[in-house]
Amino acid sequence: MWDESLNTIVLPTLSTMIFFVFTFNFLRYLMGNSHIQIRDVTKEHNWKTITGTTKAYYCSICESLLLNLDGFFCDSCGVCADRGCIKLADKTLKCKAITLSSDQLMKHHWIKGNLPLVATCYVCEEDCDVEPGLTDWWCCWCQRCVHEACKPALSEICDFGKFKLMIIPPGSLEVINRRSTVRRRLHLRSIIPPNWSNWNPIIVVGNGKSGNNDGGQILSLFRKVLNPAQIVDLAERDPVTALEWCRLLEKTPSTILVAGGDGTIAWLLNTINKLELEPVPSVAIIPLGTGNDLSRVLGWGKQHDAHLDPLEVLWKVQAAERIKLDRWSVTIKPYGLGFRGSNRNLFMYNYISVGVDARVTLNFHRIRESPFYLFSHRIFNKLLYLGYGTQQVVERECKDLDKSLEVYLDGKKAELPSIESVVILNIPSWAAGVDLWKMGMEDDPISVQSINDGKLEVVALYCSFHMAELQLGLSKPYRIGQANTVKIKLLRSCAMQVDGEPWYQQPCEFNITYCNQATMLMSKLEVEA
Repeated sequence: MWDESLNTIVLPTLSTMIFFVFTFNFLRYLMGNSHIQIRDVTKEHNWKTITGTTKAYYCSICESLLLNLDGFFCDSCGVCADRGCIKLADKTLKCKAITLSSDQLMKHHWIKGNLPLVATCYVCEEDCDVEPGLTDWWCCWCQRCVHEACKPALSEICDFGKFKLMIIPPGSLEVINRRSTVRRRLHLRSIIPPNWSNWNPIIVVGNGKSGNNDGGQILSLFRKVLNPAQIVDLAERDPVTALEWCRLLEKTPSTILVAGGDGTIAWLLNTINKLELEPVPSVAIIPLGTGNDLSRVLGWGKQHDAHLDPLEVLWKVQAAERIKLDRWSVTIKPYGLGFRGSNRNLFMYNYISVGVDARVTLNFHRIRESPFYLFSHRIFNKLLYLGYGTQQVVERECKDLDKSLEVYLDGKKAELPSIESVVILNIPSWAAGVDLWKMGMEDDPISVQSINDGKLEVVALYCSFHMAELQLGLSKPYRIGQANTVKIKLLRSCAMQVDGEPWYQQPCEFNITYCNQATMLMSKLEVEA
């Protein structure tokens, strides 16, 4: 009886349900549109918990002092509330409007109390928010602060403040309302440029779940300064969606501010190249990774400030200089039986390495991706790197790599000593800030290195102990030479990495050739080390 029921009832029912789900999702995919979905702020604020601050905050509804464990703030407009007042705040206090009709004048969006830590009245230039409680006002668009008595002296119309040319005003966003059974969704259809000269809007991109929530905190900081719609979380959207903003801006030059490590930056630069955007957006960096080699070279620092001020970052972006960065094409052709389609094609911006340093990176990457990696911190990550580097001193998995590897510079085979790693450099920073090509140059004059000269610099490392000496500045690498094209024949399996993304590579031949150039921003202002 059970077998008969299984064949006549259960299996047909399950197969019908699976077919229905598949068909429904397939049709939804086909009927989908390319419009960017943005958050509807007409229903509720974007609440975040108040943590790690010495400033006193007060509820915007009941005006009581907020405790750290029970205090919330809207990271878009700055309204604060305790747990019991959140629903009332959503009903009575409007959040920052991300879109308005284009013919509607933009007025100040005043928020009472809870001003920034150092606030000065725009009218009388005296200190604001010096008394306890909800006192004085600030505009969440232009960031101006005013006393209660000085507020009437200020015009009702908001000019968006010092960073006006980086903001996409609400009147420029044309959206579509799409209602579902659950909630209303807003989709961006077009961007109408405001009548401002030198308008250069910025799109802030980052992974809100990266590291120990550093990415999410940084995205929150910029929602308060810019239009919240300009902030794109890669944990919720892919890079194509983020760059769709640049396509909608059409002929308007734009800037991408990416908060992430070298891998996230490379991911974004690859997408920009794939989409063939015109004009090409310029890319600035907030370093969130462990090494942050490209960020160091371009003047954005080796790590982000724990007390990051978004206004300071925007100042640096405004003052930054556009610079070109060589983009290199990497084609990996496996040896042995294989199909033409088995070739792997990548892009490289920082460096490629084969051998012991890639092995250390691979070991670290594996533990970071495992479920046992429960604690993420920069110092902890560096200690892990040190531990895996010490392990390679003993195990020497890449010993005598020169006997299983051939290096060709512009078609000429290079002679190699006994080595455990080969590094091909595009930028003067490797392994968290080591300038390999320049080290010891005073004793061995050689051509200078540039990030946009169409040349690569190739060096070799003798062992993992040599790698540690280089990081301490106590040695110099073996310089193989400079070249416009590099070919490497790898005759045994070995660890390999491209821009910090490692894997275990089977015997292969890989060719590195010049592709084109990415547009980056180099900071001219000093950053803290």
